Amino acid sequence: MRRAVLLAALLLAACQTSPNTPTRPQVAADHAVTFNNQVVRIFQRNCQTCHRPGEVAPFSLTNYQDAHSRRDDIIEAVESRYMPPWKAVPGHGEFADARRLSDEDIRLIARWVADGAPEGDARDLPAPRKFPTGWTLGTPSAVLAMEEPFTVPPRTKDIYRCFVVPIRIAGDWRMIRASEVLPGNRKVVHHVQTFLDVTGKSEELDAADPGPGYTCFGGPRFDSSGGLGGWAPGYPPIEIPSRVAWGIPPGARLVIQVHYHNPGDTPETDVTRVGVHFTSGPFDRRLSVVRALAWNFSIPAGAEREVIRASTTLSNDLDAISIHAHMHLLGRAMTVTAHLPDGTRQPMLKIDDWDFDWQIRYSYKQPVPLPTGTRIEAECVYDNSATNPKNPSKPPRLVISGFETTDEMCLATVLGTARLATR
Repeated sequence: MRRAVLLAALLLAACQTSPNTPTRPQVAADHAVTFNNQVVRIFQRNCQTCHRPGEVAPFSLTNYQDAHSRRDDIIEAVESRYMPPWKAVPGHGEFADARRLSDEDIRLIARWVADGAPEGDARDLPAPRKFPTGWTLGTPSAVLAMEEPFTVPPRTKDIYRCFVVPIRIAGDWRMIRASEVLPGNRKVVHHVQTFLDVTGKSEELDAADPGPGYTCFGGPRFDSSGGLGGWAPGYPPIEIPSRVAWGIPPGARLVIQVHYHNPGDTPETDVTRVGVHFTSGPFDRRLSVVRALAWNFSIPAGAEREVIRASTTLSNDLDAISIHAHMHLLGRAMTVTAHLPDGTRQPMLKIDDWDFDWQIRYSYKQPVPLPTGTRIEAECVYDNSATNPKNPSKPPRLVISGFETTDEMCLATVLGTARLATR
């Protein structure tokens, strides 16, 4: 499997440039393009987060031998923009840490391949990029972990498993400023999402399914009341601005959804953990989640372009800080627009080649102010025809809204901050 999502993580701030951040390669028209001088720098900046030993990508791009052997796959992936994973269309929201190759980067890689993929002078090779290990925010105030190891069988892919974790945190310490998801075995953890359950449904699902956790392909199978972030290769933990209240509801259980993929020949075990960092007031804003969700809809068998719209209207001012789109296998495109009370439109997100395996949460460079009365609308486009290679039904069948992956969803989730109510 060539894909390495995401799922899932929540970006709330742009990555800062540091001495370890690879610089962009420069090349004159009459100079040779080599791996050591230009191409490896592109890989360091955009690819090696996943494409390095021990990570989820199927091959490494840290040395010349590996890159040379994959040169044809590389040029196909970058020219089609299948890689690196970044689905947001430019001009529809200004996002932090955009993983999108520039046209010049693609031209350099294409020229390198066309010229025979030369290695170049060893003196041009930059220092290897260093990647963080362990808790990147320091030791957490509390760690919420899977209660039992989960074993992933060899030669398996696309196992979605939800693990119910009791939250044993004293009431005085339920306000947090940061959350970090730490996968236990990065060789098999594809991505992680977390959910908070106050309904008790997750425990029922866990009890009914043998072994640790329960199957949850497509969603947690309950109405979540929030989460504690997520993880995908290369995405940082959640850190919220100061004076913003982020609370865990009383009685909530944490549900950790892990997407596993084990292409190897031996079983692998995993214990994924979530570290939270406590905080205290004063608070004058709160973390707020707004969802535009369509329900009770159907997509006729054979429909090549079925459009479903979901919308919600804000009951208070909101500063949007990130956005996440969600559909299933029939999804083809989604456009999210904020219709402001003064009649103006604010583009929030546009994805024109939806892929279920690339569910990225996009964080805005700057908070997007949305006043009370703003209507957030998601336009979801589906292809339920026989010509859709991702259609799981052969021949196509009527598809309804639901939580199973073979059902469909139309959901846009906006994370933001809102003023605390004053008494």
